[in-house]
Amino acid sequence: MNLQDDGPGADSPRPEPDASGWAPPDEPREETPAPSVEYVYAPPFGYGPAPRRTNRFAIVALVTGLLGLVVLAIGFAVAALVQTGRRGEKGRGLAIGGLAASAVWALAVVTASTLSAGTGKGAPAASATKNGKPRVTTLGTGACFLDYEEDLNRIYVTIAGCTLPHEGEVGAEVTLPAVPYPGDASLVSEATKVCEEKTKDLVDNPFRDHIELRLDRPRRSAWEHGDRHITCVLHYTGKEDLTAPLKFLQWGPKSTLALAPGDCIERWQDDSPELPVVDCGRPHEAQVFANFRMHGDDYPSVRTLEQKASDGCTKRAKKVFKSHTPRGVELWYAYPSKKGWNYGDRLITCLAKGVDGPLRHSVMPQ
Repeated sequence: MNLQDDGPGADSPRPEPDASGWAPPDEPREETPAPSVEYVYAPPFGYGPAPRRTNRFAIVALVTGLLGLVVLAIGFAVAALVQTGRRGEKGRGLAIGGLAASAVWALAVVTASTLSAGTGKGAPAASATKNGKPRVTTLGTGACFLDYEEDLNRIYVTIAGCTLPHEGEVGAEVTLPAVPYPGDASLVSEATKVCEEKTKDLVDNPFRDHIELRLDRPRRSAWEHGDRHITCVLHYTGKEDLTAPLKFLQWGPKSTLALAPGDCIERWQDDSPELPVVDCGRPHEAQVFANFRMHGDDYPSVRTLEQKASDGCTKRAKKVFKSHTPRGVELWYAYPSKKGWNYGDRLITCLAKGVDGPLRHSVMPQ
C-alpha cells in the first residue's frame, strides 16, 4: 500500500465502514458506477484573521468618477465590487461612490447634449431621465441596475453594483445599418435578432427562464436624423435578486471527481455522484480550495485516511491562504468511501465552510 505522505497529524478514530461493496470475483460489476464520498468535519486551522485592506480598484473608481472619466470609473467600480465581494476587502462604498459620480457626470453630459439639440435643427431630444432615473443608453454594456421602468421604446433604471442585489444588466449595444426607417415591427424584429445573438452567452444559465430581453430603441423621428443605436437590456424577473454579473452565473451539477479549486458548492450531499456548483456570489455551503489524490490498492483504515486527508489539506491551505485563514470560515475535507475507492476514486477534496452559515463570496485569493 503506497499512501501519499503529507505530514504528521491525526484526527479522532472512527469505525471502519462496512465492506458492503464486496462482490464475488465472477459476479459482473457495473461498468460506470458512481463513486461516493463522505463529508467529514475537520477542525479549523489556527491562523489569525486576515486584516482587511482597501481594494485599489475601489480607490481608482472613486477618483476617476470624480474626474468625470465615466467609462473608466464604471469599469474600475465593477471590478472593485466583484473583488471586495470575493476577498472580503474594504472599499465597496468607494466603488459605489465612483458609480454615483459617474452617473452624475453622464447625466450632466446627456442633459447638455439634449438642451443643445433642442435649440438646433437636429432630431427631437430623447429624455435622458425619468423620475430621477437615467436612461439605459447612458450606462454602457455590463452595467447592472434596479427599478426597471419602460416607457414605450425607452428604458429607465437605477444604477446598481453587479455584486449587490440587482434585477438586470445591459447586455450589449449595437448600431443597425443606415437604411430608411423599416417600421416599428420590422425594427423590433431585426433588433431582437441581433441582440439575441450578442447576449446568448449571458443568458445560458439556470435563470434563463426568468431573463427577458428588452430593447431601448430610437423612435422614427430619431432614426430619420441618424440615431440607429439599440441597447440590449436583460431584465431578470425571478423572485431572488441577482448578486453577480451574468457572465459569472454559469451554474449546474458537476461530478465529484471533476471538482476544481474555486468551485462553490451550494449544498454538499453525501454519496452523490454530482454536486450543485453555483456562482460564488450566491449563498453556498462550501468552496473547494484544493484537492489531491492518494495512492494504493487496498482501502486504508478510516483513521489513516482521515489523517492523510487532514494533513494534506492543512499543507495545501498554508500554500493557498499563506499566513491567514479567510475570515469566518472553517476548513473541512471530503474523502472516498470504501465503495468509491474500490471503483478507483482516490480524490481528497479540501473545502472552506462558513462558520456562521452559508458563504456569500469566494474565499480564494486573487
